[in-house]
Amino acid sequence: MKSTYSVSISLLVRAILLSTMVFLPEKLMAKQGLPEETHVTEGLIAISMADTVRTICPSIDARLITAFIYLNSLKEHALDLGYTVEEIKAFINNKNEKERLLEIAGARLSTLGAITESANSYCAVGLSEIKAGSDIGKLLKANKK
Repeated sequence: MKSTYSVSISLLVRAILLSTMVFLPEKLMAKQGLPEETHVTEGLIAISMADTVRTICPSIDARLITAFIYLNSLKEHALDLGYTVEEIKAFINNKNEKERLLEIAGARLSTLGAITESANSYCAVGLSEIKAGSDIGKLLKANKK
């Protein structure tokens, strides 16, 4: 038969372990690998989509300061998750990852109505995203005429 003291210690240890797991800071938790970090990859895809729209559509520009701040917030998020600056740079400069994210961005733009041979279709997508206030739209602005 266990004493009340040993049962109390056992319960206390379990409570501490459970609270540590629940309140453990993100950076101490297991990293998935940056390609698996949805918040980061979705942000990079949104930036890629906005960049493509503003490059192809002559009547839409980038909100460069907003894009810089957003990109920096993605970096800070990755750092908060425990990734090092070196890991982040390696991910950003990885040719295969760039191609993968650009492919996803292109497919999503097509789904939204962008047609490769039509700058006007990219303009329409961009204006629609600006009007909707989406993550993509927040990175763009229509040129004033």
